[in-house]
Amino acid sequence: MRLTHIKLSGFKSFVDPTTIAVPGRLVAVIGPNGCGKSNVIDAVRWVLGEASARQLRGESMQDVIFNGANTRRPAPRASVELVFDNSDGQLQGAWGQYAEVAIKRQLTRQGDSTYYINNQVVRRRDITDLFLGTGVGARGYAVIEQGMISRIIEARPEELRAHIEEAAGVSKYKERRRETENRLADTREHLQRLADLQSELDRQVEKLQRQANTARRYQELKAQIADKQDLFDYSQWQQALHQADSATLLYQQHGSAQETLQQQLEALEETLQQLRQQEQQQQQQVREAEMQRAGLREQWARLEEQIRHRRDWQQRIAREQAQAQTELQRLHNEDQQQQEQLETATMQLEEQQLQREEWALQAAEHEARMPELEELAHQGERTRQNQQNELARLERELAIKQQQQHHATDSITQLQQRQQRLEEELAQLALPQNEELQHAQETVAELEQVVSTLEENLLQYEQQRESAQQALILAQQQHRQLDKQQLTLSAQVETLTAMLPQAERSSVTGATDTDIPLLWQHMQVAPAWQHATSVILGYKLQAQYTEQLILADTLLEQTTVWVNQAGEAEKQPPATNALLQYIEVQAPFTQAIHYWLGQVWCAETLQAALLLQTDLQPHQLIITPEGHCVDAVSVTLYTEDNGISLLQQQQQLHEQQQALAELEKPLQQAAEAMQLAQRNLENTEAQLNQCQQQLKQQQQRWQTASAQATELLARTSQGQLRREHIQQESAQISSEMTQQQQVQQQTQADAENLTLAIEQLRPQLQDHTASQQNQQQTLKQSQLALLEARRQQGLVEMAIVRLQQCIQSATQERQRIARDTERWQKRQSELALGIAEQEMDDEQTLQTEELNAQIDVASERCAAAQQQLQQLQQQLQQAQQQQHTLNSRLPQLQADTQTALLQQQEALLNAKRFHETLQQNNANLDTLAEQFAQSAQATPELSQQIAALAQKINALGAVNLAALQELEEAHERAEYYQKQTTDVQAAIALLEEAISTIDEETKTRFKTTFDAVNEKVQSYFPTLFGGGEARLDMVGDDLLSAGVSIMARPPGKKNSTIHLLSGGEKALTAMSLVFALFSLNPAPFCLLDEVDAPLDDANTSRFCNLVQQMSAQTQFVYISHNRLTMEMAEQLVGVTMQEKGVSRIVEVNIRQALDMAEA
Repeated sequence: MRLTHIKLSGFKSFVDPTTIAVPGRLVAVIGPNGCGKSNVIDAVRWVLGEASARQLRGESMQDVIFNGANTRRPAPRASVELVFDNSDGQLQGAWGQYAEVAIKRQLTRQGDSTYYINNQVVRRRDITDLFLGTGVGARGYAVIEQGMISRIIEARPEELRAHIEEAAGVSKYKERRRETENRLADTREHLQRLADLQSELDRQVEKLQRQANTARRYQELKAQIADKQDLFDYSQWQQALHQADSATLLYQQHGSAQETLQQQLEALEETLQQLRQQEQQQQQQVREAEMQRAGLREQWARLEEQIRHRRDWQQRIAREQAQAQTELQRLHNEDQQQQEQLETATMQLEEQQLQREEWALQAAEHEARMPELEELAHQGERTRQNQQNELARLERELAIKQQQQHHATDSITQLQQRQQRLEEELAQLALPQNEELQHAQETVAELEQVVSTLEENLLQYEQQRESAQQALILAQQQHRQLDKQQLTLSAQVETLTAMLPQAERSSVTGATDTDIPLLWQHMQVAPAWQHATSVILGYKLQAQYTEQLILADTLLEQTTVWVNQAGEAEKQPPATNALLQYIEVQAPFTQAIHYWLGQVWCAETLQAALLLQTDLQPHQLIITPEGHCVDAVSVTLYTEDNGISLLQQQQQLHEQQQALAELEKPLQQAAEAMQLAQRNLENTEAQLNQCQQQLKQQQQRWQTASAQATELLARTSQGQLRREHIQQESAQISSEMTQQQQVQQQTQADAENLTLAIEQLRPQLQDHTASQQNQQQTLKQSQLALLEARRQQGLVEMAIVRLQQCIQSATQERQRIARDTERWQKRQSELALGIAEQEMDDEQTLQTEELNAQIDVASERCAAAQQQLQQLQQQLQQAQQQQHTLNSRLPQLQADTQTALLQQQEALLNAKRFHETLQQNNANLDTLAEQFAQSAQATPELSQQIAALAQKINALGAVNLAALQELEEAHERAEYYQKQTTDVQAAIALLEEAISTIDEETKTRFKTTFDAVNEKVQSYFPTLFGGGEARLDMVGDDLLSAGVSIMARPPGKKNSTIHLLSGGEKALTAMSLVFALFSLNPAPFCLLDEVDAPLDDANTSRFCNLVQQMSAQTQFVYISHNRLTMEMAEQLVGVTMQEKGVSRIVEVNIRQALDMAEA
């Protein structure tokens, strides 16, 4: 595995996207001081996971982002990517299967740091784990920065041990051990928390146990009350049912007796008719025998019969008149009572209405004040919040200005020191002149400006393309959403259309479906009464109209309503409570609807319909919105089904069709927006492609010019380059000093202004805070007063409704009394007419006495005939007497029947009420029936028992009903905690065993690697020094914690400590250690930053020879100013800074250059 490319963008001085190709095994990075060479090393360390800004020569991690230059704006982000050739599969793990692996890190100015492996977002740990044990890492021995050589040799034993561990591959074991120890510590903390939780839970369980016992007792008592109450309701229900059955039986008995009596009266009437006919025949016979006697006898008999009949009838009238007088007196008394109740309720109603108006007035006053108070409170809060935000902003700006002032002061001091050093160095240098080099540099700068402009344009075009793509995606999403809505609405319309009935008309009239209108298609019903209309019309909603009805066999087989009369209904407005007032119907069904629904009235509730039942005529009925029907003699209750009515389907279909029509215009607009976004995207991509071609051409020109400038720069002496650099840096320092001084003065003035503004704003904020609190208190008091007024108004409204119901009930009762009084007065008048006819009876009595004298004379002559006539008259009299008796029994029997019917209805209503109560309580009727059969307790005893249980519940005091569930949950948590404790203890044992295993493996690997590295150090040290000796010593006996020290003795010296060595000797000693580590565990690549700086030519030659030997296994990328080290490189990477603060790369392949020169 080797490093092939380093890609930088916005990282420190590499502001432009820069790619450094490193195809060779020996790559030298060269350039003048300060041009940004070491930034390449920093970039590699940063992308490998370096988290310390100090290690990257910065104060914060934001310092790695390009901060701008004189002609450049600050970069928004920093990005570094390393591309590796992994064709040999050296990398292990999931990424080892890829022939090319790219790791990348991005950092924005918002502080968002993101890591990538092959463009997939990963964690920082994934980056470090990828190179564990290879020596490559942010702190690994494969990256040697400036000054690190001396730090290695002078490092503490613990720090040297870290390098040995990395070479031994122990670092991943240490990482695992550290993670295991952290897990072990977390696990032990978890175990302690579990113990604390268990202790706390035990105290909760003890408390909850007491509460749960009380709750159980409470539930037991409540259950007993519920059982007793259910048994009480069941007994009342059974009693009501028994009373209903008794009343029903009595009603049936009275009805049967009434029917029998009526039949007897009818039979008796037939008998009377027969006797009268026989009497007339007998009288005719007597008349034929003795005409005069028969006539007299006939008159006497007729008069006698009338007198007797009238006397009986007068007796019955007298009794009925007495009864009528009694009923009239009773009704008068009841009317007086109802009148008094009505007057009392009316007075109370007026008082309550006055109170309602008073409370409504108070509520209106508070509501009128409420918006003003709320606006004042909100305005005060906004003012306070704005001032608080302004104060916080001023304080933040003050802190920033103070920090900027401090930073400017430090920067001025540093710049003055740098300026002094540069002036001293500039005094020793001469100013060279090179017009050709200046011209080449100007050309490169111009091309760089052009390339930079094109890159900025390319970035803008890419952003425009992203915006166009986003707009296209949004337009497509909106179009798809609208299209989906259209499909959904279309499916709903089709479903509702399919649900509507389609009549089979062709076999009846010969017409098509569109020719014959349907009733439900020609009527509109208010939504609240659609269901009631569907119930009352039923299948008539599908009624069809035809002018000529063709009677066929198929017609007789269908259940279809045909309307064949289309006359106009009578033009009169419907009554206020008629169902027709909620229906709009079109021709030709107007007459039919008025005929079917003309006598249908509306009532909001079933109770209201029952109150109006007595006023209904036989052809009238009342319907409720739920579909319950009430006529003059019955009530039909409607049971809900799971479907919807035809009219409701029609309403839903109309609404869905309207929504579908409204959706067409937004759908068309979305399609046009999608087409416009597509055209914008195509135009932007065309501009982007054109800009990319131009950028490619300018980059080629820039590369050619840069190569020419590099060639001229190579022929220029080091002194000329240094002088130019000093001049540029000196000018930059002067400019920066001026800027920093201006910044210092400006920030000081700004800080003083901000301090003054803060001091002025704080008292205002305190005043507004106090004022806002007062406003909030006033608003709260007004809200409470408004709530109280509304509550009192609601109570008064309830009292008014109750009094109105009482007045309505009293009025209805007085109307009933008036009707009964009128009926009895009418009967009394009829009886008075009967008494007036008594004077006629006296005259008939005188006529009878005269006829008796005449009859006595002729009686002897008609004895035989008279005897038969008397017998017939006796039979007729008996029949009439019997008829009178039966007629006298009939009114009482009718009254008893009506009384039994009222008792039956009252008992059924009571039974229904108790049965509904039992159903609401989900009572088991079978169980209650058994208990009721076994129990001998009476209803008063059950009531006493229920009251006693209620007292016991009150004696329990406050009861936590959730204690039972909380106790159960507490037991479950205790069991869970116990299980977790066992698992955690097992995990602790497992982690301790894992740590022991890791320690043993670490000891073995560390000891083996230490011996091997020590052997290699003893071999490489004489090679680099040309003699002498060096070794590694272990500091401490514990292989897990023992440090490592190095002892070195150059040829001819006997120094006692490593610190006595010179700088060059320390560098060679450190190199022998590093190369020893590389030989034992070769890293894929090695980065060296000016490690040859302290070496002379002889030591440099030996260093280069050793590096060339090791390059067979390790790729070396090094920064150097040494000529011998440069000559060793296979590829030169030049770093320039022609534009102040911006680094650029110039690459030269030495082998290719030599091949070209030889050719």
